[in-house]
Amino acid sequence: MLRVRTLSPVRSPISADSERRAADVLQQTTPPDAAASDLGRLLSESDTLEFFQWPWANGYGTLEHDNLPAFFQPFACYSVRTQDVSLPPEVSQLLDDNGGAIDRCCLYLYDDTVALLQLDVSFQADEAQLCELLGGHRLDGALSRLARVVYDKVVYPAFHEYAIGFGKNKRAGSIDSLGYLRDPKKLTVFRDVSFDSEEPPESYVLWTGRYVLTQPGTLESPLGDHLRTWASYADSKEALLEERQFVGSGNILAIAEDVESQADNWLRGLSVCQLYNAILSIYGGILKSSYSELNDYASARRRSRDLHRLMSDITRTLDHLEFTRLEFNEAITGVQAERANVVRAAYTAWNLEELIHNSLERTNLIRSRIARLLEARKAELNRSVELILAGIGGVAVIDLFISLTTASRSLDQDDIPGVLDVFEWLQPDGSIALSSTILVLISVYIYLAKR
Repeated sequence: MLRVRTLSPVRSPISADSERRAADVLQQTTPPDAAASDLGRLLSESDTLEFFQWPWANGYGTLEHDNLPAFFQPFACYSVRTQDVSLPPEVSQLLDDNGGAIDRCCLYLYDDTVALLQLDVSFQADEAQLCELLGGHRLDGALSRLARVVYDKVVYPAFHEYAIGFGKNKRAGSIDSLGYLRDPKKLTVFRDVSFDSEEPPESYVLWTGRYVLTQPGTLESPLGDHLRTWASYADSKEALLEERQFVGSGNILAIAEDVESQADNWLRGLSVCQLYNAILSIYGGILKSSYSELNDYASARRRSRDLHRLMSDITRTLDHLEFTRLEFNEAITGVQAERANVVRAAYTAWNLEELIHNSLERTNLIRSRIARLLEARKAELNRSVELILAGIGGVAVIDLFISLTTASRSLDQDDIPGVLDVFEWLQPDGSIALSSTILVLISVYIYLAKR
């Protein structure tokens, strides 16, 4: 028998006031049991979705606990019934030919519009068939297609119902009494998702990661050789037995005496890494879109109010990215026992450090772009103020010349040469012309000096 477990990050309408939730959990202002009870009603239970409690305790009680921040704890968990899902012919044929069956399907709802879809598929076939199954990419493609079909046919309709009914009934808005969940139609950071349509976009299933756990003895058989090839492991059997695991970009092979126990450890460890990997991927698209918008604002004449609104939205996005990075750092510090090895292996294999660095670099680029735009707008405002002040000063100069001309004609002769005697010879039109000429010369001087 061969059991392949998959974990697919998918988009959901669930997004919360993450910072407040983190603070409330830290201060224990919300009883965990009461919160879980309310959160369980996020999605309508049906013949295909059944709520269950997150099966792992949090904190530092024993080595079976992980001290995860609230951001990396799911809001709710659901068992997904797949028996009535109509599978594509290629998936159905592959399962039939190799004695395949879906052992388990679960949905874990996290924050920031990300959920994790777990599918465990077992194959009851002889070794030769299993070796053939692992050859090529047919198995990987079928499992990815299976995850997409389950999402399209079962998960997305529940998300669609939640999104269109948010705030209109007690079920969709029950948790809103805690002040956490945001209206899916009014998201400020994750504006790239919408669940108004009846059909889900292709991009809402981000990817499907696959992992196989097997006993050490399997590596001595032809099936073990095919498993190493399936995971793209190029080293020796002995090295794999010593390392106990190999994490590839999409396929993972792990060795354990107690396969079932280790399966839970891998699910818990990979959930942390897959969740944050998905968030980084989503943020990559959001940051690119934000930078493009900034370029549009730089090349077009837009109202300052629109620019400040955009910059406020982008700043909120960047601040939340920093928050998720700190939560992830806390999460990878809080995992224990074998799960710590899982997290470290995935963190290294998936280059999460480089992905985080790239996100921060893009963040710095956007922040500097915002600063330059604000500086440019400030310079434009300063020039406008200067023009207004120059206009006021010009009027004052002209008024001064006219006043001097008028005063020189109204005073009695005192036979003492002075400034008024000069203006006595000027006509009012001459005073205006002279003052205007002086004003133009001053303006030209200031312009040349600024250049």
